[in-house]
Amino acid sequence: MVLLIVGLVGLLQHTTFARPNGYDGAVVFKPDDEEPHNLPIWAAGFEQSAAANTGSQTIVSKEGVRQQTSGGSTSANLAKDGSSGQLSATNTQQQSFQSADGQKFQSQNQAQGQSAAFDRNQQALSNTNTNTNVERDGQNVREQTSGGAASSLQSQTGANLASQAQTNSESFKTAGQQGQRTSGSSQSQNIGKDGSGSASNANTGSEKIVLDDGTIITKSFGSSSSFQTSGNTQASANANSMSTLFGGLGVGAMGNRGK
Repeated sequence: MVLLIVGLVGLLQHTTFARPNGYDGAVVFKPDDEEPHNLPIWAAGFEQSAAANTGSQTIVSKEGVRQQTSGGSTSANLAKDGSSGQLSATNTQQQSFQSADGQKFQSQNQAQGQSAAFDRNQQALSNTNTNTNVERDGQNVREQTSGGAASSLQSQTGANLASQAQTNSESFKTAGQQGQRTSGSSQSQNIGKDGSGSASNANTGSEKIVLDDGTIITKSFGSSSSFQTSGNTQASANANSMSTLFGGLGVGAMGNRGK
């Protein structure tokens, strides 16, 4: 019996056991870089939607012809898990009137647009608008246009950006005079999470009137201001200007600058 045990021990010492081939007969955990553990992570699905509508109307009477048209559209692209998305909408409106005798004409056009986008890090909003108005009554003519835009960006860290701009213009011709007027304004701000940041705004305007006798009157103005803060430090500045020209000669001009 002792000789048998010694013989088995010697046999085991000189026997080589083969490692399993592949995964046959063994439990093996694959490294993460192998194919089943290295598949791409697909983004969450999105849902899209869109809609549009238009309308028009024409009315003919003894006074003249009136027309109205309008249209709108919306669209959305949203992640199913609510993590991100984009939204937009637009609207347009037109109105016009032409008198039966052809002496009067009026038209108005308006357009607006809004959009929004968001994800886990930030959200952005923007909107735009434009307006035009034309009036003709015999020899009298007035045309007005205006436009504006605004946007904002807010991050999850607490930072905020915002800006806005507006422009206006007008031209006219009446008995005895004709001219143009323009104006514009803009504002912006940039605020950090800690409350530091900056803000600024500006305004400009001009006017030119020509009388039938050749007299020219020109006016202009401008102003601007800015503010900045960081920690315990604050700074501000502003500037203003105004001028008037009569008959091509400067009869008044003034300006000031402050800090």
